[in-house]
Amino acid sequence: MITDAVIQEIYKTHKKPPKDLNDLNLHEAIYELRGHHSMTLDSEDLSRAEVIINDVEDFNPFRRFLVRGLYAILPFDRQIAFVFRSHILFLNKEDDGMNVHFRPSDEDEDEDDDRGWFRKLLGL
Repeated sequence: MITDAVIQEIYKTHKKPPKDLNDLNLHEAIYELRGHHSMTLDSEDLSRAEVIINDVEDFNPFRRFLVRGLYAILPFDRQIAFVFRSHILFLNKEDDGMNVHFRPSDEDEDEDDDRGWFRKLLGL
């Protein structure tokens, strides 16, 4: 089970993207998830590649993501975590479930910023 303590440790240990995107082992993660998630990689050049989760609705903001935005890919017993700067995308290995954890705001951020989390996500 992935607890809040585990999630906080993930954010703590993966603060930067890897120097080489091949270290992510993205192809192995896609292969492991193939039974329940239809995922494609649109380019062989990982610095420009985009991962598309085909079995997610077109309007879902987590349907597509750039590989260069990934900080880590971590396998767990029942899920694989795709770690980004501001969130973690958990894809289930045993079914087509997907969960997202949003990183809490840093305490040193401007407290006068009253934008909601959704507006921040969209950059509004």
